[in-house]
Parts: sequence; C-alpha cells; structure tokens
Amino acid sequence: MTEHSLWRFSRAIHHALNEGQTDQLEELLDDNVEWAIYGPIDMFAFLGARRGKAAVIEVIKQIAKAVNLHRFDRESIMLGEDSAASLMRYSVTPKNGAPISVRLAHFAQFKAGRLISLRAVMDTFDLVEQTLGRHIHLPKIA
Repeated sequence: MTEHSLWRFSRAIHHALNEGQTDQLEELLDDNVEWAIYGPIDMFAFLGARRGKAAVIEVIKQIAKAVNLHRFDRESIMLGEDSAASLMRYSVTPKNGAPISVRLAHFAQFKAGRLISLRAVMDTFDLVEQTLGRHIHLPKIA
C-alpha cells in the first residue's frame, strides 16, 4: 500500500511553515492549484482564495512570517483515494501577540499525487476573539 498524498502534503506544508523551506511543497502542488482559506481577510491578509503554485507558495510564506506553529492535532480525518478531509486544532503564536488555538476543517483533492484543490474553513469567531484578546458581545436577536 502506498502512502496517501495527504501525509506527504502535510509534512511538506509544516516543513514550509516551520523552517521556511518550500521546495518539498512546490513539488506537491499542481501548477493550477485552487486554494482558499475562508476567514476574516481584513484581519488576516493571507486568508482568501488563490490560484496557481506561485500564489500558494507566497501565501505560505506570509503565514510563516505571521505566526509560529507550535503543534497541531488531528481531531478527525477521512481519506478517499484522491481526496481528504480533516478537522484540526492548531496552536500558533502570532509574531506580535499571545498564543492562539484555532480549529480548522480542510478539504483537499489530489491528482497524480499533487494537490489540485484545498478549501479550509476555520472557527473565525473564536479566532477573532483570541486575536483581539477580549470577548465579542453580539446583540441579542429576537
């Protein structure tokens, strides 16, 4: 049995984030990869949609400059032949702030061992509260 593409991609992305080395990651990205991390773009410029290998590498570099990744825990994972979905919890420290724990669900598609699509959704309300360092009080809705 061969190794699932998600495991190679996971190692490469964490290597890129922690050590700034993107060579392994570049080898695993399709030239026309579609990438989107949904969240508050006005607070975190590296969120949002990107297309193409160069754009994804640039966004990984932006994330690496913005945070230090301490650990990640896979809470749940599902693997298909050329797809994967997981619920993760990341512990990071912004370069200019206090530690943050964020939950993220991601959905990945692969073709011939290369990532062709990644969609990620994070618990943005919790992320914003932690980033601001205070609770956000929303008005009651009748």
